[in-house]
Amino acid sequence: MIIVYRSNTGFTKAYAEMLGKAENMKVCPLAETQGKVGPGEPVFFMGPLMAGHIAGIDQAVKKFNLKGVCGVGMSPVSPQVLDTLSKANYVPDAPIFYLQGGWAPKQVGWLKRRMVGMATKSMRESLRDRGSRRTPEEDKQLDFLLHGGSFVAFENLETIRKWMKTL
Repeated sequence: MIIVYRSNTGFTKAYAEMLGKAENMKVCPLAETQGKVGPGEPVFFMGPLMAGHIAGIDQAVKKFNLKGVCGVGMSPVSPQVLDTLSKANYVPDAPIFYLQGGWAPKQVGWLKRRMVGMATKSMRESLRDRGSRRTPEEDKQLDFLLHGGSFVAFENLETIRKWMKTL
């Protein structure tokens, strides 16, 4: 199997490279797959989330023999996020995974910053309103939403690695 990924700000790329190294698999950016991914070769696709949609998934579904898919986004991992992801992305006969990546506002254009700002406005306001009653975790979340940060960590790959061992 080969890992094919699309990345905007580097979080998905970091996960793809970590997973490839850990599982001794080739890793290839989606834009460079021509001649590197053989016909019918099994592919694990990873892409960043954009409004709940895994960027590049439509192209990957048409082009590759997908065995699994992973979306990388800003939200903490939860059953709700995974359920929403599964409903918003058509992937026939392959499981969908989710990893929390990060937010790099200085690496994206103003439109994406604005969209993320609108999507997270109520959460930021709610956290700000808690003031001194915020927990240390809530302080981290507010700082993340305002300034960005990364949650990329090798241990987050555990579920995907366990699944890969069953193939």
